Amino acid sequence: MSCPAVTRGVMGSVSVPRVSTASRARTSSSGGASTRFTGSGSTARSGVTRRRTSVKPSRPRSVSVNSSVDGSNTTTTGEPRSSAEDTEEEYDVIVVGSGIGGLSAASLLSKYGYKVKVFESHYLAGGCCHMFDHRDKDGGLWQFEVGPSIWEGLDRPTGNPLRMVFDALGETMPVETYDGISMWTEEGHWRFQVGDDEAPGGFCDLLREKSSDPELAIKEWKALKNRLEPLYDALDACPLTALRQDAGLLVSTVIAIPFYLTHPKVMLDIPYILDSFHKLSNQYVTEPFLKQWIDMLAFFSGFPAEGTMGATMIYSIPGFHRPGASLCAPVGGTQAVVDKLVGSLEKFGGSLELKKHVEEIIVENGEATGVRLKGGRIARATKAVVSNATVWDTIPLLPNREELTNQGLPQAADWADDMAEIPALGSIMHLFIGIDATGLPDLDPSHLAVLDWSRPLGDPQNVVTIFIPTVLDPAVAPEGKHIIHVYTAGSEPFDLWEGKDRKSKEYEEYKRERAQILWDTIERIIPDVKQRVEVEIYASPLTHQRFLRRHRGTYGPALKAGGRLFGALPLPEVPQPGVLSPIPKLVRCGDSVFPGVGVPAVAASGAIAASTLAPLPKHLGLMWDVAQAQADFWKKNPKWMSDYMDNGPNAPFHPRGQHPAGGAEHMKPEEYYQAVKSKMKTSAFIGKGGLRDVEEEPVSR
Repeated sequence: MSCPAVTRGVMGSVSVPRVSTASRARTSSSGGASTRFTGSGSTARSGVTRRRTSVKPSRPRSVSVNSSVDGSNTTTTGEPRSSAEDTEEEYDVIVVGSGIGGLSAASLLSKYGYKVKVFESHYLAGGCCHMFDHRDKDGGLWQFEVGPSIWEGLDRPTGNPLRMVFDALGETMPVETYDGISMWTEEGHWRFQVGDDEAPGGFCDLLREKSSDPELAIKEWKALKNRLEPLYDALDACPLTALRQDAGLLVSTVIAIPFYLTHPKVMLDIPYILDSFHKLSNQYVTEPFLKQWIDMLAFFSGFPAEGTMGATMIYSIPGFHRPGASLCAPVGGTQAVVDKLVGSLEKFGGSLELKKHVEEIIVENGEATGVRLKGGRIARATKAVVSNATVWDTIPLLPNREELTNQGLPQAADWADDMAEIPALGSIMHLFIGIDATGLPDLDPSHLAVLDWSRPLGDPQNVVTIFIPTVLDPAVAPEGKHIIHVYTAGSEPFDLWEGKDRKSKEYEEYKRERAQILWDTIERIIPDVKQRVEVEIYASPLTHQRFLRRHRGTYGPALKAGGRLFGALPLPEVPQPGVLSPIPKLVRCGDSVFPGVGVPAVAASGAIAASTLAPLPKHLGLMWDVAQAQADFWKKNPKWMSDYMDNGPNAPFHPRGQHPAGGAEHMKPEEYYQAVKSKMKTSAFIGKGGLRDVEEEPVSR
């Protein structure tokens, strides 16, 4: 799930000190450049290694160069290596992959004035953030969401990096808003409402209803919020889009100085921004229900409060619990976000090519100089190659250890080996269904189910996410229908799927077996859902791996916060690497680098990569553009807040119905939808080239 402020990797804005305290390199037998979030010249290495993963991506090309340093361009077997000199096709920057991070970097670099080319392996842009269409036998068009389901902070100027990228590009993203998430737990159905805690149905009412000691829970909650407010303001004083990974950082972040001069005490709490959030929350929260909720909110980053970087929660908790807060969904779906970024890329002179798979990042004479595509086409990059692929999918594109060493880059060889061993989060099991919505009450667009609080949230099939985009945007389905995306929250073990024959009957049956928990969950929300089904489509971690070209179909890197700087100092480290690499002119963005997993985080990584490559004056000019766009919004919309508060045009959607609203569990059996005996449904699996094994089956009785 992915939302600019909720999803795993929730990030709004992060202050300057994270940069100055984040220098940490990886353990290795030889010295080399740090890829932590510091200047590119750091050579420190830590004596502490990360937890290793048992699966390592293969490194390409067993051959090595004789001597790239002296200009040789042959392997030890005498075979020619790819060279960017062997082409007339030249760009300033080449971006590998068109996820939100890659498109953010590419569009901003185009605005900075660079000639940019994006190569995308898939036939759709967007990476994890895209949609696919299904046309039913009656001609109805179903547009299914694949990735992000919970968004926040796009409806108005916020610290959300994606909103700030749009502001920098001069674009607006139309959205529909809503005010809460339906939760389905052992306690039953309850609703988390964003906005003012004291409003009817707000968080304080929820604590009164669900906590074991309401008075204690509310007291602890308010104390935690009060502690977080100045830290939230500290993050807001220096947005992520102000960061860059070079000495220019000292200038681009001066905008935060007035805040810190007027709030000197907040400096003492700065380490909490980078540290594991539980070290702060445990000082205040003891009530069991409140602790569970904080863990659930943190889990969007891949971990409970213990392991989630403080900045994630420091942004989310105060941001969600104040007047004017709302969740949102892009009009036209997630593809509309991608289309906006692609349109901006092209508006400023850049270009995107689909179905162009990069097989090699060319490194010669000690720097990245271009890429080689499948089929042999070579494109040269004069300024940089930016990889938006995951770390595990980037490393195999690089020369092997011997080649890098012969080019005078032994530290890059150590780095590549170390990066390849970063542990990965689980994958995702998907169920996409289209249903007849006749007679259904108001439903919440977003739902979360926790099946067993006593199990770790990351246990397989313990957390299920449901998104119903048609509640807010009915145009993505035929009239009178709902689209529902049900999926496990990045915890599906890839090991269970590895080696299965995707063409076998066993594989199809196993998909249905692993999807049963998804059906069970949606039936809690809509008891008669199986009578309503018209389309059902299954996708497994193998599908995730193949279509998105993601190592083991992973949701992202499992990089826990809470480590010590250099493994020993009493300061927290940044868990993610920075955008720079030890290979000159090779830059990275996406969920494998700072600030981590999730739409806002990857948008920030793209912005940081672009700003690091751009001259400082251009970066400062872009920051000015963002500030002006935000100021102009409020000048043009002076009544925005009152329209929100007074149930005006900016008021978010709130489901009507019996408390707790948002689900259909209150329907009586006699109100259940009854499909006609002859009704059939389309059942299919996502395979190579689109849907496969498409069958017409009787609707379940």
